[in-house]
Amino acid sequence: MTVKITQFKWEGRLGPFKIKTVCAECNLTKAVLENMKSKEFKDKDVQIEYKPWLNNFFYCIFRLTWHAPIIIVNGRKFHQFSEKDPMFDRKKLASYVLKRLEK
Repeated sequence: MTVKITQFKWEGRLGPFKIKTVCAECNLTKAVLENMKSKEFKDKDVQIEYKPWLNNFFYCIFRLTWHAPIIIVNGRKFHQFSEKDPMFDRKKLASYVLKRLEK
């Protein structure tokens, strides 16, 4: 079974609106996911993709996520940024993904 991890970054365009600022947390999240891909998920059937949040606004809203960076695993919310919890738990994500791979 393939596990698909999608990160929605603070960027994109929707109608007349365009995000012009950079998100440091999004860049950090991407760097951690890339590192996990080469370590925890090496030789595993894990795909990681990055999408602009604003282009996928309605997809995110329907999954009750609204603040980038957002991490979705196989279509289900795993993490979204908040002031209390700015960064996702790397060990929890690795465990969550490896359990999905076993099924």
